[in-house]
Amino acid sequence: MAKLIGMSGDFKGREYPIEQGEIAIGRKADNAILLDHPTISSHHCRILRAGDSCVLQDLDSTNGTRVNSRDVKESALRHKDLIQLGSIEFLFDAPELASSGARYTDANAEMATGAMSAPQDFASISPFGAPPKERRGIWYFALIATGIFALLALAWFFLKLLNAA
Repeated sequence: MAKLIGMSGDFKGREYPIEQGEIAIGRKADNAILLDHPTISSHHCRILRAGDSCVLQDLDSTNGTRVNSRDVKESALRHKDLIQLGSIEFLFDAPELASSGARYTDANAEMATGAMSAPQDFASISPFGAPPKERRGIWYFALIATGIFALLALAWFFLKLLNAA
């Protein structure tokens, strides 16, 4: 029998059977599957099951519905699909639907042929790169000069205050 299995939060481990017909999911009590959570809309989505097919439909929910990390308005469900409603994740467990067609496509992967090595340092981790070493002295000088200027300005300000009093 098809079911949703909670994978996160307070719903982890809970199972919700998906029977024939329409299964409404949301935060309000009139839903077949009640999910009392702030990221779930009052009428979040529904699952339509007819025979060996299940279709998930988002009902214009505030926080969205995702299947396998993709935002969807409507999606056919397959065995082992990961469904996210708001911030709650569920596994769609329907082994009887597993044989209803291929799910994954072949990927064209390229294997690296050259030697691979670890980076020497992480200076290149920034998208802007590390600052050149020859400019560091200029930056230190500018920082020190700005600090001295700020101290002189404060001293002048306090001297003016003392003379005015």
